[in-house]
Amino acid sequence: MTPMTKKHLLRAAAVATAAAAVALPPHFSPAHATPAAGTGERGVHVVQIHGTDATEEAVTRRAEEMTADNGGELRRVYHSALQGFSVSLTEAEVDAYLRDARVSSVTGDRTYEVAARPSRPAPHGPHRAGTHAPSPPPRDDGGTQPDPPSWGLDRLDQTDLPLDASYTYPGDAAGTDVYVLDTGVRVSHAEFGGRARAAYDAVEQREGGRSGTDCHGHGTAMAATAAGSSYGAAKQAGIASVRAFRCDGTATMEHLMTAVDWITTEATASGRPAVVNLGFSGPPGSVLDLQLYEMTVRGVAYTAAAGNGDADGTGGDACDVTPARQTTAITVAATGPDDTRPKWSNHGSCAHLFAPGTDIVTAGACSDTARTTLTGTSAAAAETAGVAAMHLAGHPEATPRELDAALIAAATKDRVRDPGEGSGNNLLHTVPAGSATTDDRRAER
Repeated sequence: MTPMTKKHLLRAAAVATAAAAVALPPHFSPAHATPAAGTGERGVHVVQIHGTDATEEAVTRRAEEMTADNGGELRRVYHSALQGFSVSLTEAEVDAYLRDARVSSVTGDRTYEVAARPSRPAPHGPHRAGTHAPSPPPRDDGGTQPDPPSWGLDRLDQTDLPLDASYTYPGDAAGTDVYVLDTGVRVSHAEFGGRARAAYDAVEQREGGRSGTDCHGHGTAMAATAAGSSYGAAKQAGIASVRAFRCDGTATMEHLMTAVDWITTEATASGRPAVVNLGFSGPPGSVLDLQLYEMTVRGVAYTAAAGNGDADGTGGDACDVTPARQTTAITVAATGPDDTRPKWSNHGSCAHLFAPGTDIVTAGACSDTARTTLTGTSAAAAETAGVAAMHLAGHPEATPRELDAALIAAATKDRVRDPGEGSGNNLLHTVPAGSATTDDRRAER
């Protein structure tokens, strides 16, 4: 599938309907069933509108006018990246909205899942033989972590195998933020050292909420893989937990769009360089794709999991799933310890990078010292978010497209085995393009 340009996105959004214009694969299902013909039952839909100011007040006023005219129960309002609202509608009311000249699209709600595969419990000891040494104090000019707990960290800083039992990083990403849009984060975990905050809960639609609880575990693992002091690539980045996923690891498009709306407002107002990590995958959602595109237009970059294939565990085209297919996403596929793409990892032209994604040792959510292992393209996306934060610390004015280009330029070329048709053979690397590699520095020592 050809990556979506803005023209394609706008065309797709214009033709989206409550009946879900794009056919969903069997393992995807709408979050709230579209009402059956003639039943009068209501289903949740997202209505994109045009011709209104991008303020909460203006969009709310327009949404109230339109529900008064066309019916439906108003639920949520989106204003910062895309103007629209969610509403419960009958089939007849959907038809009324589609005839309304103020409407750009009407899309039935859908379900998305965290992009992690079942993984074994983390070993009680270190990931490899030997004694795990604590990380040295992070420094603005980087440092070296001996015997990192995850092979993934060890792989990020060198161009070739075998691994050398150390992780050298060019900076600690202090002064940047990683927004973890996920199941919540156990912000009290020792890995975060007070750098993590429960920022927003899109399920409960309020500041904080359960975003610091993480009743699933995926969000905590994501945060630590990106920016944990021992498990993370970016040792001192701030972590903002934005919960959109429920305890079963699923989220509705309605909730995801609430989260993206809040992040766009918060990240652009904070004045701090930021990257958003999206460790989920699901059915194509043109209105969500367009919202994410508009978020990047406003200067907020995001990493996206390429996706973990179909229900049978076979990787497919990353261009067929959201959010991986969006052209401004930094989409990441997975590799194993021998640099081979696992058969379950999605691939294709939308996958800009590869990063370690099997049995990644990271923080667990069951206690403040818990550890677990993570397998999936979400792990690869989180590592990339950490490396992106390090780049932004040194290049705070970089646009999302410039950040994507810098990560691709710094990547190790042609090391991934069986990358899949159309994939760029780019393995994530911590050293910015144009600087000495860690392998070069080791040789000098």
